[in-house]
Amino acid sequence: MKFGYRDRIILLIVCVVVIFAVGIFVFIKPKWEELNRDQDQLKTVQETWDKQVKNYDQITTRQGVITKKYEDAKTISENFTDTMSSVEMEEFLRNEFLNIEKFKTDEVQIRDSFAVSDESSATLSYYYYTPNVVTYPLLENADLDGSLAKTAQEKRKEVDFLAARSSQAVGSGTASFTLRINREDTMALLDAVKAYAEKSGSENAMLITSVQLKDCDFNEDLKADNKGNANANANAGEGEGDAQVQAGNNNNTGETADGEKPGYTDVIIEYRAYYVQEPTQPYTGDPYDPKIWNGNEWRTKVAQ
Repeated sequence: MKFGYRDRIILLIVCVVVIFAVGIFVFIKPKWEELNRDQDQLKTVQETWDKQVKNYDQITTRQGVITKKYEDAKTISENFTDTMSSVEMEEFLRNEFLNIEKFKTDEVQIRDSFAVSDESSATLSYYYYTPNVVTYPLLENADLDGSLAKTAQEKRKEVDFLAARSSQAVGSGTASFTLRINREDTMALLDAVKAYAEKSGSENAMLITSVQLKDCDFNEDLKADNKGNANANANAGEGEGDAQVQAGNNNNTGETADGEKPGYTDVIIEYRAYYVQEPTQPYTGDPYDPKIWNGNEWRTKVAQ
C-alpha cells in the first residue's frame, strides 16, 4: 500500500504528536509533579527554618530573662534569715540578744526551758490594710452617677488584689523562752530583734510573735513593800532582833520568799524566723551568635 504525499505528511504529524504526548506523560509530567512536590516541601521546610531561626534569635533575650529571674529570686532569698537548726538557733539567740553585757549587769535570768524547733514549713501570708468602706441604702440611692461606688471600689482595689493571691509556704524555725527581766531590758530586747532584722545589708525575716508577762507592773509594788518593811524593822525593839535579821536578808537580795524580785517579772517570748532557699545558678548556654547560620560550620556542630 502506497501513501501519497499528503498521507505521509499526515502520518508524520500524527507520529510527532504521539511521540510528544508520550514524552509529556512519561517524562515531563512526572518530573513536573515531582518539581511541584519539591517546591511545596521547600516552602514548608523554609517556613520551619525561618521559624526556628527566629526562635534562635530569641536565645539572648531568653537567657536574659532567666538570669533576671535568678537575680530577683536571689535578692528575695537574701531578705530572709539563713536556715538554722535548733542548736544553731539557740546559739544565735543567746549570742545576739541574751548573753549581752547589759543583761549580765542587770542579772537577767533565763527561766525554765528554752524550747527551739528545727526547720519546718510555715505559711507566710500577705500583710495589707483593709479600708473601712461603709454603705447603706441612703448612700446607695444618693449615688446617682455611680461615682461613690467607683470611689469605694478604688479604695478596695489593692486589698482585693492581694486577698485573691495564694499565701506562700516557706521554711520556718521557732523558739520559746522565759526570762526574768525588768521593763527596760524587755523593751531593749524587742528593739534589738527589730533592729537586727532591719540591719542594712543583712536583712532578716524574723518576728517576736508573742510576749506574755506574768506581772504587767514588773512587781514594782514589791519595792514599796520592801521599803516599808525596812522602815518598820529599823524602828523595832531589841526583842525583835531575829525579825530584823530576816528583813535585812530580804532587802539585801531584793527577792521575796517565793523568788519574786522588785522591778522584774517572768516574760515568755516566742520568736519565729522565716527561711527561703536561695536559688541555684542556672546554666543558660553559651552566648548566641546569629552569624553562625551564614556558613556551613553549624552543620558540624554537636548540641551540648
